[in-house]
Amino acid sequence: KPKEGGISAVGGTGSIYTFYGPEEPLFASLTENFLKKDLPHVMPSLDLAEEPLPLWWTTDFINASPPGTKAEDEKWIVGEFNCSCVGISRCLAAYCKDDTPNACWDDISEEDKAEAKKMGDLMGEKALAILSK
Repeated sequence: KPKEGGISAVGGTGSIYTFYGPEEPLFASLTENFLKKDLPHVMPSLDLAEEPLPLWWTTDFINASPPGTKAEDEKWIVGEFNCSCVGISRCLAAYCKDDTPNACWDDISEEDKAEAKKMGDLMGEKALAILSK
């Protein structure tokens, strides 16, 4: 979420990040609907029906429901798909900015390093499987 008074949750803007795993009950309806109902239509909608989904990509969702809407009734809108410049949010502490020009790997917490490693290892396994076909 953007910092107080801000309008962007982009890295380096002072945004506040909360990480949720894929099993987060708060977003069970969104996850279920997106993965089972919406995702099969993404590539055909882009006129790329014969292409696989990119190996590493993200989706930003915007909750378009009025406050108080039950989770299962919420309407979510895709704000963007990103597959050209995907970062690992857990590594944001190593992001050099005007106020942290010497930021580096050592500035990332051990917990975040472990989570980033899991993500990197998973992508490596998936890439290797694709190349091994």
